Amino acid sequence: SGTSTPRRAGSHRTRANDADRVARRRRSRPRASSAPRRGASENGTRDCLRHFESSNSPRATDAMAADATSDEPVTNEPKGSKFTQQDLPAWRPILTPKWIACILFALGALFIPLGVICYVASDGVVEVSARYDDVASCTSGFFSSDVELATSQQTLGAGTTCTVTLTAPAKMTAPIYVYYELENFYANHRRYVNSRSDEQMSGDARVDDFCKPQLYDASGDEITPCGLVAWSYFNDTFALTDGSGAAIAVSETDIAWDADVDLRFGENVAPANFNDDVATRGGSGLTAASLDKDEHFIVWMRTAALSTFRKLWGRITTDIASGETITVTIANRFNSYKYGGEKRIVLSTTSWLGGKNMFLGGAYLGIGCGCWVASFVFAYFHLHPPRRRGDAVELSWNKE
Repeated sequence: SGTSTPRRAGSHRTRANDADRVARRRRSRPRASSAPRRGASENGTRDCLRHFESSNSPRATDAMAADATSDEPVTNEPKGSKFTQQDLPAWRPILTPKWIACILFALGALFIPLGVICYVASDGVVEVSARYDDVASCTSGFFSSDVELATSQQTLGAGTTCTVTLTAPAKMTAPIYVYYELENFYANHRRYVNSRSDEQMSGDARVDDFCKPQLYDASGDEITPCGLVAWSYFNDTFALTDGSGAAIAVSETDIAWDADVDLRFGENVAPANFNDDVATRGGSGLTAASLDKDEHFIVWMRTAALSTFRKLWGRITTDIASGETITVTIANRFNSYKYGGEKRIVLSTTSWLGGKNMFLGGAYLGIGCGCWVASFVFAYFHLHPPRRRGDAVELSWNKE
């Protein structure tokens, strides 16, 4: 283990002699023989290039088309047309900083005026709202005992009656729309959305199993309309009076989509065994003789996509002066305390763009300003290029 094998003394001289013999053999080869080979290689390369260019020439393409149209059977081969061979004329723009700056400036000039128009339209909408589920007169007595209060579940009560006051911040021109707003109510849950039977509500006697767990009541009778969506129907009601105490007429018709009223809800479908349990409904359910007559229910059955949403409850056909006080008397029945939700009453006008929504105008303005900033950046690089740009005239398709 501590010894090493001695190296052969003549190993270096043997390797040197072999290298000398290889060098002499190479020098002894005639040089004339290498010229023809190099020339043959160059000629072969030129022939390959000529063949490649001729195969891509228009004449070669026409020949391929003639071969494709011949009577000879060809399999798995497209026709030799310009379309199949991807040889159609094409526009190949060169996006220089100058062109990009012009395009971005034009987009900004389009989006900024649109943003201003949308912003002004939305800013002209007059809206006033108030939360009422946390008002003392609304919560007091909603749960009749400490047990109900601890569980946020009614067992004997029928809701409460309370009032909230709204003051118009500006003149509200008719029509004025009355909405109720729910927060933290996840009507977009898959199980909740599927728990309904459109066939039953349209008059079909067939019952859909999707309605479970609200398909039959405790007695085993079929529920009409069935499903969780109908079972959780919002049943608070509102009555409005002006500053003098006079009642403000609120139209509760024509608030649902015509397609829903005419097609999705049958004329002779009467509610049966519906949820009127005071523990969850506050003692008030569907009262219309037929489902197509209760537009509040029809509006509720069109589920919302977000957990915070508004639904139309009615429409006021008279103007409300600026600073006028509106008193809203509310029958607070819908139990939002059980799931930690919030309830609001909203009065709002509309514009040609719809309700009050500042996001659309702000989005257009933000995109337009961003386009202009980027346009100025590209314009700077056009006037002060960091390096010399190539000449687009030298591109192959510009020389054809």
